[in-house]
Order: sequence, then C-alpha cells, then structure tokens
Amino acid sequence: MATEGESAQHVSGKRQLAAFFAPWGVGTLEKVLPEIDQRADCWLDRGDHQPVAIEFQCSPISRDQVAHRTAGYQDIGVFPCWILGERYLKQQLNWELIDRFAWEMPGWGLCLLFWDVSRQRLRLDHHLRQMATGKMTATTRWLTTIDELRRPQPASRLPPVDFPAYRQRLTTDLLRGNSSLRDLQETLYLLGKNLPGFPPILGTTRAYLPIFGRGPLLWRIVVGTWIFSRKMRWTVPELWQLAQAGLTLVGGHCEGGIRFTGEETLHLALSDLMADLVAGHYLQRTVMGWQVLAEPTWSRDGHEWLENNERK
Repeated sequence: MATEGESAQHVSGKRQLAAFFAPWGVGTLEKVLPEIDQRADCWLDRGDHQPVAIEFQCSPISRDQVAHRTAGYQDIGVFPCWILGERYLKQQLNWELIDRFAWEMPGWGLCLLFWDVSRQRLRLDHHLRQMATGKMTATTRWLTTIDELRRPQPASRLPPVDFPAYRQRLTTDLLRGNSSLRDLQETLYLLGKNLPGFPPILGTTRAYLPIFGRGPLLWRIVVGTWIFSRKMRWTVPELWQLAQAGLTLVGGHCEGGIRFTGEETLHLALSDLMADLVAGHYLQRTVMGWQVLAEPTWSRDGHEWLENNERK
C-alpha cells in the first residue's frame, strides 16, 4: 500500500524489505498502531518473539521525530529498526546519522543499516568507532540474506596514528586560525600550554564509540592538562567532572545517541587515561583517588617537537 507523497524508492523499498525480512516473520506494510498514533512502514509479526517495526527512512527527518517514533514503539514493546535509503547511503559517516539511527547489535557492535533499492541489498555499517584523531570509521558489509546477520564479523583493523603528522596538522590549523581549535588553544594557553606540544603520555592510539566530537586525543590533552594544572590530589567524583567538562569542550556527547549511551565509553576513556598516567609514574593511586607525582613535559609548540623528533 502506498500513501500520498511517497517516493517510488520508498514504495519499492518497503516491499523489498518485507521480502528480505520474511524469514523472521510475516510482514505487513503500513501497519497502523492507533495506541501510539503511528504507522510502521513494515511490521514483522514474529509469533512468540518481540515484533519488529521497520522504518525505511528516505527523506530528511529531525532528531526529535526519530526519538518520538522510537520511544513510541518501545512503549508498546516493539523493536524499532531504522533502515536508511539512498539519500543516506551517499553521506559520509557523521554524528547526525549515528545520533539518530545507530544501535547496538549483538556481535556487530554499534551499527547503521542501509537499503539499496536498485541492488536489493542491505548495507551494514558495523563496529562504528572513532579514531584517536577524531575520524569516525565503520566496517561495511553487504548482506543478501537476513540469515547473514546471525554470523557476526569482526571490525576491520584501524590504521596506526601518525603522531608527527597529527602535531603538524594542529600547528598548521592553528596558524590558519582554525575556529574549531580556538577554544581548546585558548583553554590551554591560559595554563601556559600550546596544543601541538602535548606530551607523548597524553597521546593514544585507542578507538572508542564515536562520542568525542573532535576526537579522543584532544579530550585526553584537555583533561590531562587540567589534572596537572589545577591541584595535586583528585577524588573519583572530581575526575569524572573533569571528564565531562572535557567532553563538552571538544564537542562530545556524553548522552550518546537516541538508542545508545556514551557514559560507559567516557568512563572507559577516563580509566585508560588514568592507567596510562599511573604507568608513566605521573600519578599515584591513593585511598581517596589519585595524587600527582610529576607533570609531563610539554614542548613549546609542534614545530619544536617535530624538530626534536627528526634529530632522534
């Protein structure tokens, strides 16, 4: 059944998705749910299992609309499955996509689903992550049958972090007046530090769920600077406040997205930072929290670090 204003892609896609998901249950197009005043593009009746409402999203939609429809399905015990059309297939991975539509799938990590109407295939972007330098990545797999979802695949290996190149990029961006770094540089400058000259101990090659805005590395630099600049002893609640403030400064999102949270990831990143600083003998664990033992050495700027690195 087609409704007024639907695109040909949307009409064809709903029918294709009903056929694709048929092994999971009987599909009904345009299922009306009067109790929540919503209509599912494709409804999967799974017998004794939780029903699934497939939303095939081809047109722009606001975050509030996605949140409202998702909450509506959840309120009546229905699993909402957002699958994105051609408009979204063409987009680069970005926070708006992840925030609205990403969800955790057992074995696949944080995922986004896309449907290619012309090829009649499902694209699964799984293990969504954010590299230390800020880039968002995913491992992509094309599925021709729904049963392939039962065979999770591992994430692809991420490239190594090129720290000299990263420092050079920070230096260049600051010289060019990059507005996205201005607030970070001003924060560090007031504490006598320059962003590209961050100590190696504050660097990381780890990837996390994509909640860190401009990147986990910048978050570590900011939080690490505050730890050594403000006081000598820290409690667990105080450090958690620093972690949250640092996330805000780098444009991150502690609440995560509509269907996943970021708090656990932020706790993990803070734990990793503290473990690195303890291993480097810059901090010591105490009964109440941590004590500063020594401050890492900063370079004056990225150029100085690069010159020293080349001499080595």
